[in-house]
Amino acid sequence: MSISKILDLMNAPYGVYAVDMNQNIVFWNHSAERILGYKRDEVIGRPCYQVCASVREGEAEAICLNGCPSIRLAREGITPPVVHVLMLSSSGERKPVTVTPIIIYQDESHREDERILLVHLFHERTEDDRAKTIAQNFHSVFSTTGEINDMPREKYRTLTDRELEVLRLLAMALKPEEIAERLELSPHTILNHIRNVRLKLNARNRLEAVVVAQREKLI
Repeated sequence: MSISKILDLMNAPYGVYAVDMNQNIVFWNHSAERILGYKRDEVIGRPCYQVCASVREGEAEAICLNGCPSIRLAREGITPPVVHVLMLSSSGERKPVTVTPIIIYQDESHREDERILLVHLFHERTEDDRAKTIAQNFHSVFSTTGEINDMPREKYRTLTDRELEVLRLLAMALKPEEIAERLELSPHTILNHIRNVRLKLNARNRLEAVVVAQREKLI
């Protein structure tokens, strides 16, 4: 099954967040909000250790405070292992989760610290085999080289103001039905806008459209 069916943008049952090589959060999905309680606007741009503050069971100090071991591995092109940690939620409670890291490479038009993104799929404890399957499927969002669609920005077809508005709401983890209600349009019209956005950004699904738009600073 493709990633668009499993994750369907940011409404997946698995939390998804991504950090750059400075450990700053650049992507946070709807399920991450649901599991940990932090809203996207509260965490984007913040260091992950200030938000999740992941610790191993039996330990007190966040594992990333003195330099994230996963970031070190990612810089060397090594995918970090699946780990079981306790993540800090907005309520102050620590939740036991399984985290599956994935490395995503971006093209050289990005700043050096943005050329590698470390994506984390996390979920409340379940069997590791399932987590690994989800991670493997996640790669279908990206090209066979592991890079996000890297069409030069000038080749993207211009998005209309309405399409940009819909894209921004998608990036806020709203469902098409919720976007339709907010914009006082029919769900069918919203789906047409989403389809047009995907075509113009050469994106295979909604998730990739949001990732490409954020990478190119369109939203």
